Order: sequence, then structure tokens, then C-alpha cells
Amino acid sequence: MVNDRENYRSPRGIRDILPEEGVLWRHLEATAARLARLRGYREIRPALLEETRLFTRSVGEVTDIVQKEMFTLQKGKNSISLRPEGTAGIVRAYLEAGYAKTAPVQRFYHTGPMFRYERPAKGRERMFTQFDIEALGSLDPRLDAEVVHIAASFFEALGLRGLEIRINSMGDGEDRDRYREALRTFIAPTIERHCDLCKERFQRNVMRVLDCKNQQCQELHEGAPPILEFLSPENSEHFESVQLALRELGRRVVVDPGIVRGLDYYTRTVFELHLPSLGPRSALCGGGRYDHLIQELGGPDLGAVGCAVGFSPTLIALDETGIELGLVGESAQVYVAALGEGQAQDVFSVAETLRQAGFSAIYDVEDRRTLKSQLKAAGKGGHRFCVLVGGEEKERGNVQLKDLDASEQHELTLEEVVDFLGKQSRV
Repeated sequence: MVNDRENYRSPRGIRDILPEEGVLWRHLEATAARLARLRGYREIRPALLEETRLFTRSVGEVTDIVQKEMFTLQKGKNSISLRPEGTAGIVRAYLEAGYAKTAPVQRFYHTGPMFRYERPAKGRERMFTQFDIEALGSLDPRLDAEVVHIAASFFEALGLRGLEIRINSMGDGEDRDRYREALRTFIAPTIERHCDLCKERFQRNVMRVLDCKNQQCQELHEGAPPILEFLSPENSEHFESVQLALRELGRRVVVDPGIVRGLDYYTRTVFELHLPSLGPRSALCGGGRYDHLIQELGGPDLGAVGCAVGFSPTLIALDETGIELGLVGESAQVYVAALGEGQAQDVFSVAETLRQAGFSAIYDVEDRRTLKSQLKAAGKGGHRFCVLVGGEEKERGNVQLKDLDASEQHELTLEEVVDFLGKQSRV
């Protein structure tokens, strides 16, 4: 008989996080949360799905994300999309909750999946997890430095050393308008030699031309005027204040006029964190200010700054620099085994008693009938303790507790087992 059953696989660019990997991902999540909460950031969990127009209005209609990479669902006249980035949804939630009126200054952090339909590659997936830091409601340049510092501290907490902080300013208001005209004048003579995407960006948002990854376009951009020469006194002062605050935090910075973040909402400070030892793919994360996005989405004109850290690039950096975090995968603390036949219900009851006391416990469900095979399974599964349930011990009101690491075994009451395990967990 021919087996015509299909073999199902996860969609391209979307992968599972298996239990063996879960301990590492939870460590990244816990590290991010700890560093954010230390600085007064509160967790927010925005929706996975948003109205598509939220992203076309905030991210920009001429971005690759909106034009090529969103997972969009159309039902009648309603169009909704899986979030391709976190900032727009967080700002939408901020406004919908009324924070802009009741308590404008808010510090948020979020860890969760994003979705982009792009060509999968190393460190680039169609469903990816990232850590977002967002400080809304203020123009204070110290917040810019705070966001950069949290991101750098995250990588350092994982053991990465030699980080390089690269910052630039994209200006705001009239100085930004002057720069656009200067850039347009510089690019216009060679625009026909640029790629089609650059030609489109030239018409709709000329600053995005500098963000092109095409090698020929990058060569044509050499010698472009730096935006720092066009900053107003106010924006220059803000940029200097950000650098001063970073120095107060013990951070060295590199001013890099070539940094132009790819989303339309960025203003003033933009930054990237690099690990030069990784070579051409040294960028770990980036972010910056988006001072008018709150107003763009229907609220008052309030400042905001944020950053996103991708977990996949982080794990690649750890791997390529040879850093091993030494994390141990999860196993239940106790394996409950039967000393003989006819103990199935007693084993089941003892396991649940241990769980009620706060200790993870499992038991044999694979019909390993001999004690030797059960103990072998307990050792292979990484369970340190084994509670042995038998008829004679039950008559005495006891069980056997075996420490598989120390190769010791004692007959105890179940209450004594619970007390012993509790003391072990506090060592």
C-alpha cells in the first residue's frame, strides 16, 4: 500500500523554537526585561494585527516594508496586516489608551514576533522576535542616551564586548527641508544611473535614496553633503546633548553621517550599534527619534525615541564570537517511579502531590516495567531526583528518595521529601 500522506514543514522563513532552545530565548527575554524595568520601563503587549493604513501612514508608503514585505489580509473593504515593526502599534496603543492626555511621558518595552515577507537569509526571517524600547512624550536628549544605553547593556550582559555606538542626526523642520534640497541637487545629475527604487524614492522622499543597498548606488552617493552641516542651532544642541549624556554614562560614540534609518518617521537622533569584529555584517541593532509620529497618528505633537533589537542577529553574534552562555535545558525536578507492578495510581497521586507543593514532576507513561529502565529514563532525562513508590513503603507511609547526582537513597515520608526538596531549591 502506497503511503500518500504529506510531510508538513513550517513555512519558509518561519521556524519553531523547540524546548531545547527555549531556555536560551527565555534568557534573552529575561535579560531585556530586567534592564528595561531597572530604568522604569513597563511592559506593553500591542496587537499582532493592525489596520494596514497604520503602517502606510507611519512607516511610509515608499519603504520596502510597505511596498513589498507586509503580510496583509483583505476582507471586503477592511485591510489588516501582521505587524512588520513594533513602534507604530505601540504609539497607536499609547494614543488609544489616552496616555497622551493623562500621562504623556511613558516608558515602554515589548518583546514579541514581527512579520516581514522578505527573502530569508542568515539572521533574516519572515517571522522574527525583537525587543523594543520606546520612550514617549518627551524631547529630553537624555532619553536618547538612555535608549542607546539599554540596548548596549543588553549585548554586554550577554558577554559581547567591543561594541561601537554610531550616531547621526537627521534633523527636523526647516533644516531638514534645506538638506533635502541640497541632496536633491547632488543626486539629480546621476539619478538615471540609479536603480528603479532609488528613482522612485528620489521623487517621494529623497533622503531614502541614501538608504539603498545597491553597490552602484552607494558609489554614486559618495561625496553627498552631510546633514550635520544643515542642522539648526536647536537641533545641533540636541545632538551635542545626546553625546554628552552618553559620555556621562561612560559610552564612547562615533559620529557617522552615513546613518540614515529606513523608516519615514525618524527625526533628529538616529543610531546603530555595531560589533566591528563581525566584519561586514557588524550591525546589531538600530533606532532613533520619531518626534512627530504621535501627531501623525492623531495625537498631540510630542517627542519620542526608541530602538529595536532582533534576537536572531543577537544569537548569530554570540555564535560567531564563540560565546556560550552555559544555560541548562529544563527538566522536571523529580521523576516518580514504581518499585513494582500495580503502583500506577499511587505514582500518579505522588506526582500530583509534589506538583501541588511547587515541584515539577513526571512519571513513566511508556510502560517501562522494570525499575532499572525507569531509573535509566530518569537519568537520561536530566531529572536529579527520583521518588520510588512501592507497596512495602506505602504500608509504612513512606517513599524512597534517590538523589541521582549524589547516588544516595533514603526512605522518607512524602512530607519529608517535600521539605528536603524545598531546602535543596534554596541552596
